Amino acid sequence: MSTLASTDVDLGALFDELALGAAERDASVGLPHDQVADLKRARIGALRLPRSSGGQEISLVELFDVVRRLGEADPSVAHALRNHFGFVEQTLRTPPNSHRRRWLQNVADGELIGGSFSEAQTPKAGTTDFTTILTRQDGEYRLSGVKIYSTGNIYVDHLFVKAVDADGSPVTVAIPSSRAGVDLTDDWDGIGQRLTGSGTTRYNDVVVHDSELIPPSDFEHESDSYSATFPQLYLTTVIAGIVSNVLSDAQALVRGRARNYYHGTAEEPRHEEAVQGTVGRISTNSFAITSAVRSAAASLEAAWAQPPGQGREEALLAASLDSARAKVFVDELAAQTAWLIFELGGGSTPSRSKNLDRHWRNIRTLSSHNPGSYKLRILGDYELNGTTPPKSSFF
Repeated sequence: MSTLASTDVDLGALFDELALGAAERDASVGLPHDQVADLKRARIGALRLPRSSGGQEISLVELFDVVRRLGEADPSVAHALRNHFGFVEQTLRTPPNSHRRRWLQNVADGELIGGSFSEAQTPKAGTTDFTTILTRQDGEYRLSGVKIYSTGNIYVDHLFVKAVDADGSPVTVAIPSSRAGVDLTDDWDGIGQRLTGSGTTRYNDVVVHDSELIPPSDFEHESDSYSATFPQLYLTTVIAGIVSNVLSDAQALVRGRARNYYHGTAEEPRHEEAVQGTVGRISTNSFAITSAVRSAAASLEAAWAQPPGQGREEALLAASLDSARAKVFVDELAAQTAWLIFELGGGSTPSRSKNLDRHWRNIRTLSSHNPGSYKLRILGDYELNGTTPPKSSFF
């Protein structure tokens, strides 16, 4: 894995080292704090910032290629950075005088930004009926509440928290993750993506300074903009990275086998036609999946480049649809591909020491974010009736 041509960071060396212990960390549930710290020191989170602001100024398509390669090395780490990269993208698209742009300097310095959005109490996923509340007490603000699906928060430096004030109006605050009263609990018990830190974040009467309140005007550009396209495509791209790893593991598995079945047609499995055909299928599927996510990323980049107007809205719609199509296609084909690797070995292939089942578990866990069946219905309604998909989060 070589250095990306458009960056000054040797991502290849970092990702190669990250990949070395990924299977073992997944099996032992060993949180990759040291590995994430290495990525922070390399300022991976600043790749999209302009060079004048301390970044690498890579394109959106290049960013998604980085995400895919990071997902190939360790999908939990790639997933843990999703909220950070999402924050950067949304902030870069705010007006130059927006309040939250000042956190881009923290990003340039190598810090990571996390988010606290979802709550178990909301009647529907994606709604903002929050119980996390910001109150004014004795001349200072206090934040209290509980958030779930806190992906990546155990690794980040600052948290952007969605809440309501005493009147029930939505508010957003940005606070250090280390502040007194912030409790980051790694209680995620999913079958896959075990190391993302997608557990619970509790805010126990946390002090919030006036300067840490983000004015509503900073989010006006996000309304009616298909804001879920980026985070959804991000997860699909991580899955593409897993499939790339399936191909690498398939190659290593076959090359490491000396015995073939007595009824085989070759002395060694790597010369067996059936085995070669299966590896060829895995390679083909990986190519198709990578092509799908790159195409969807290019669609989103083109949409964001459009000036305000009807043409831009049409481009954003097209990007949202492309991301949804890519998700459904990749989810199904990736799961099939992760299953194929077990066709390449004997009875020892499902050995826990090999941990090859992690690929399917991680794919299945990632693809559970927003069921494909819901997307298929909306895609079909659009194709038949021109009904546009939801424009806010969780599509």
